[in-house]
Amino acid sequence: MTHPHREIYARSPEGGVQLAASADRWYLTDDHVHLSPHHTEGRLMRFDAQLLPIVDNPSRGALIITDMQNDFCSPGGWTHRSGLDHKACREAIPGVQRAIEAARAHGMWIIWVYWHNRPDLRNLGAPTLYSFKHSPDQAGIGQDLDHGPVLLSDSWGAEIVDELKPYADEDDIHVEKVRMSGFVGTHLEQVLRTQGISTLFFSGVNTDQCVTTTMQDAYFLDYNAVLLTDATATSSPAYCKDAVIFNARNCWGFTMTTEAFASPTPYPAENG
Repeated sequence: MTHPHREIYARSPEGGVQLAASADRWYLTDDHVHLSPHHTEGRLMRFDAQLLPIVDNPSRGALIITDMQNDFCSPGGWTHRSGLDHKACREAIPGVQRAIEAARAHGMWIIWVYWHNRPDLRNLGAPTLYSFKHSPDQAGIGQDLDHGPVLLSDSWGAEIVDELKPYADEDDIHVEKVRMSGFVGTHLEQVLRTQGISTLFFSGVNTDQCVTTTMQDAYFLDYNAVLLTDATATSSPAYCKDAVIFNARNCWGFTMTTEAFASPTPYPAENG
């Protein structure tokens, strides 16, 4: 006899459909997606996400903050000096602040993911170097600008922006990366597995580059992925972020605002 939780597309107790099996299963209904029917200890909350609201246990979640660094967001940084729109990247700062406050209220981990490259650049191949240097006279990773080298470990450019430093806590997790994705060549997945984290809420810059590649890799690894739309920004044209939002909610997972992230409702509803 097949165990009920091992049958793909089985009928769920709520009258919907089971997706996947055992501890990885979801329950899909007409009006929400239950991400953790197997993990109900403590509290379940319903978040107003798109395409459908999600139900989850906040204890399984973490906020991922990507690349909120001077070289992307501050005057004199690499984005600014390369002629790109660093002010557009700064638009993510208030949303990231709200997201951090909400994640702490939910008891979630805060995970800072950011570029910290070796001074000798031996961990970088030509494709990655070219991403930051499209002409011989453009400053690339490791080369000097007014405030020092671009995105090197311990450089000004690699520091978290001043507006977010007061929001950091010594208990937060820091993951240094050397590719756009926060998963490639890092210990991010080990942290998530050992801490029992299954649902990731994504914020930071650039929405269409490091944020989306990390979100895609999370999806490929079967994490539950949620893009916080007003806590991300990009120096790219607006249609680039629009495309990420479309794919985030139609392919890789879900989207929601920081307001929805901060104000879920109990599940089932307290009034019955």
